[in-house]
Amino acid sequence: MQSLGERVAHARTLGNMTQQALAERSRLRFQNISRLETNHRAHVRSDTLRRLAEALGCSADYLLGLTDDPTPPPKRPRSRTATLVG
Repeated sequence: MQSLGERVAHARTLGNMTQQALAERSRLRFQNISRLETNHRAHVRSDTLRRLAEALGCSADYLLGLTDDPTPPPKRPRSRTATLVG
């Protein structure tokens, strides 16, 4: 099983992105990306995981190792139920 850092690095290289570019797109520090990819940091906060997934164009489930499919799930349409008054 791949680590979180290995999955981030894999998704980053698939997107032809440098660590610096990922840091800029995710609004994270370059050092955090580097530490994560070299397994010097194994845990991240949920908001960091979300930012990484969005910047990489993959699902958080992929980064966490819950699926091997990096494709993000399709967005669910919001229900627009009208509230009747009166």
